[in-house]
Amino acid sequence: MAPGLAVLQSVLSYLTLPMYFVVAWVLYQRGLWLSYRYFWIGILLEGGFVAIGMATRNVKGAQKLTYLTGQTVMYIFYVLMVIEVFQKVFVRFPGIARFAQRVILVSMAIAFVFAIATASGEMHQKSSMVQWYSVALRAISTALCLYLILIAAFLVWMPVPLARNSIRHSVLFFFYFIATSAVHYRLNIGDVTFFRMANVFISATTLLALICWTWLLKPSGEIAPTPPAAPRSGTSALLDRLESINKSLTPPEE
Repeated sequence: MAPGLAVLQSVLSYLTLPMYFVVAWVLYQRGLWLSYRYFWIGILLEGGFVAIGMATRNVKGAQKLTYLTGQTVMYIFYVLMVIEVFQKVFVRFPGIARFAQRVILVSMAIAFVFAIATASGEMHQKSSMVQWYSVALRAISTALCLYLILIAAFLVWMPVPLARNSIRHSVLFFFYFIATSAVHYRLNIGDVTFFRMANVFISATTLLALICWTWLLKPSGEIAPTPPAAPRSGTSALLDRLESINKSLTPPEE
């Protein structure tokens, strides 16, 4: 890495590390940590992995082990965070929320297997385990982006009242996942010119996302808007249909 990029990467790392814990503290102070439990725990874990990586940067093999372990744990939490979004979107429809959980978990497992099985286009001879991880994580990030797009498309069609925090949280996740997917893809196809910038780009994206989460997630944003007194044409029928789907997916004992 060029000296200028190395200095910039170091500065971004030292700025990003405390921001993980600032976000966790702010959410705790605002009483939002239980509403975003997996996100809150994930932020603390990711901050911990970043701290370990920085502390052991001169220990042979330590950074690789931290990366492989940390990325595996964090992508599990990313999936759980998306499930959390589903739960908040369909808080009035628990049957649909439970069904969505199963679909996402199964689909993420399929995405991971698919990434390993079809990695030839992004892999090179003598590919390392880190590269295999990068391909798999790129596929999962892309899948998460796709699910967030599908949720957005569904909500445009189906008039489910949403709290501002749910919208902001989903939008931030979408842009974060699409940015990291693009970075992994360019690294996987061997874009040498981008390789030196990859860490800087990811660090800058992460820092910006953390700042936005701190600024945008507020207690007042948890209040869902009141439906209009005169709903648009077809709204009642769509809500009735949604309620019907929810009942069909809810166990009889409930």
